[in-house]
Amino acid sequence: MTPTLTTDAFRDQHSGPTTWSPATIDRYLAIGEIAPPPPPLYTHREMQAEAEAWQASAAGQQRLAHDLARKGHTIAAGIHRRGAQDARQHAAAALMGWPYYEAFLNGW
Repeated sequence: MTPTLTTDAFRDQHSGPTTWSPATIDRYLAIGEIAPPPPPLYTHREMQAEAEAWQASAAGQQRLAHDLARKGHTIAAGIHRRGAQDARQHAAAALMGWPYYEAFLNGW
């Protein structure tokens, strides 16, 4: 099996661009022109919709946390506050686009 020449494979073999010579940079750019990276899994519009869904979830959980706290259920309110915070983090990552969101989901 012949390995596919991609910009990702090139970076895996040659480390980061801070150590590259001008010739290595030229080879990397040529690979990018011949075999551009695949498009992101989700479009910008889809990621914006995902972010809106996470923001709506955060707002709902925050409202529930306030209601629970008002009724004296502090532990449950804390759980929903943390859930709202997590949803806001997901929304912020989704707003940045698929590569950033994927990295956030995978903990990279």
